[in-house]
Amino acid sequence: MVIGRRIILIISIITIPVFAVQDGISLHYGVGIDAYRKGQYDLAIQEFESILSNNLDSPELYYNLGNAFYRVGNTAGAVWAFESCLKLSPTHEDAKYNLRLANLKVIDRMDLPEPPIYLKWYLSIKEHFTPSTWINISIFIFFIFSIILTVSRMISSSILQYLRGSIIVVFFVSLFLTIHSIWTDNSLSLGVIYDTKVEAHSEPNVFSTRLFEVHEGLRVSINQAVDDWVEIELLDGKTGWIENNQIRLIR
Repeated sequence: MVIGRRIILIISIITIPVFAVQDGISLHYGVGIDAYRKGQYDLAIQEFESILSNNLDSPELYYNLGNAFYRVGNTAGAVWAFESCLKLSPTHEDAKYNLRLANLKVIDRMDLPEPPIYLKWYLSIKEHFTPSTWINISIFIFFIFSIILTVSRMISSSILQYLRGSIIVVFFVSLFLTIHSIWTDNSLSLGVIYDTKVEAHSEPNVFSTRLFEVHEGLRVSINQAVDDWVEIELLDGKTGWIENNQIRLIR
């Protein structure tokens, strides 16, 4: 995992790229940063991708990779990188903004109907943190509850009784959010269409019926995989099979 200090480099098109450095990969990162500054975006992409190939990542790495992809006009790469950044850091505002810019170039861009206000509020809370963060929050709340419970047994106080009841409610709410967040993260597999144009089939073979076509940069859900094929699902509920080399999984 790549976590470290941030170096801010102002650019002219899409906000500010941020760089993270870790011992052992600083050479690749340094070359990538230098290439980006010089406008050598293909080289920057190569260096950032080399870090990912070693199973090292961070929100900042994906964010900068997305900026480089955007600079060379690779919409699919930009969407994939910004989505990957937000999976690790849901509150990364620059990545959210740049993702919106990249999605403007996606031909098949789809938007779900606006959810009810209560559901929108709930999802905004759940998606504000990663599953691991929700686990830590629940543990912390339980720790506070244990302290209050211990003190309330030693000292009779209506305030402590009220706090104990309130903490119980907060704990179960956070526990529910934790379980839902973990379940969503484990059950929902997402990817980005990487080829310019892809035809979806009714079955996992090239001789089956062609159902619809999608274009680069579209984010889709992945339902299942069979050999070299994956079944994708669009926001409108359409499903179809495409070859797995036509899509890149969001890490």
